[in-house]
Amino acid sequence: MEATLRVGLIGAGGIGRYLAYQAKGVSEITLTGVYDANPELTQSAAQELEIPAYPTLSALLEDEGVQAVIVATPPYTHRELCEQALQAGKHVFLEKPMALSVADCDAILQAAERTQRRVMVGHVLRLFPLFYQAKQWLDAGVIGKPLAVAIRRTGNERELFAKGWRADVRQSGGLLMEMNVHELDYLRWLLGTVRVVAAQGIQPFAEPSFIQHWHALFVSETGAVAQIEAGMIDPLGTYRVSIIGEQGTIEHTGFGGTVRYKTHSGEEQTMTPEEINTPEPYQWELRLFARGVLFGEPLPYDGTDGREAVALAEACLQKMNTRQEF
Repeated sequence: MEATLRVGLIGAGGIGRYLAYQAKGVSEITLTGVYDANPELTQSAAQELEIPAYPTLSALLEDEGVQAVIVATPPYTHRELCEQALQAGKHVFLEKPMALSVADCDAILQAAERTQRRVMVGHVLRLFPLFYQAKQWLDAGVIGKPLAVAIRRTGNERELFAKGWRADVRQSGGLLMEMNVHELDYLRWLLGTVRVVAAQGIQPFAEPSFIQHWHALFVSETGAVAQIEAGMIDPLGTYRVSIIGEQGTIEHTGFGGTVRYKTHSGEEQTMTPEEINTPEPYQWELRLFARGVLFGEPLPYDGTDGREAVALAEACLQKMNTRQEF
């Protein structure tokens, strides 16, 4: 019988429960129980997931049978919870964003180094079929060296950010940290190290009280240029990624549709998610986390990736806050 990783769940909200359901389908993971700061959520999640309820955080962290934790709580709690879990000897799977500042990310990484425990931040976008296949083609050289990348993610998410912790920028980090940290991580995955050249954001509606639509320009260490446009105020909404290379172009439509490429010589290919046939993304990342802890296998993304995505979000916000009026 193959070894399994005994994992406790911290955070019984929507994403916590979803991750727990996916974890129950991973043969390398055994869920030991759940804890949430809200006792009612703890009990309802325990009943729904058919796992024990921990009465306190200490009870979970002091359980010597727990080897790792999933932290699926609001971003402003991440540093403290991760430091406590790492100090207790637990490995950590942490929902994105890693934290709300580079300083807090660094504190988590330092705690992981001190305790010799692994930290993986859930930048699951990389494992969705179209995103994943685009990267495979890019790495295979089908369009040659990347020259330019454009990512556009817009939608009508004002209701999502209208209440609870997401509405408070001090708790969620706003649109850039809570949602678009995914796109920033994906850009890094495609191009490597990038820096922010310029960024502008707008807040046309009174609520939520943070940037609601933004644009940013980037340049990579190889000289490639990139742009991201993202927002929560577009009723039509769209997701599109374009990667222009020396020998052709790859483009895809995000979470559904197709990914395709065409070269200057006329070679082209189109694939659907069904044809790509990768595992369910959240289940896949949890399996890779478990195998990384159990067998020392490489993680698809780790705490350093989480930190660099937050650093890019922080840099974009700094550019926006220091913009000059025309």
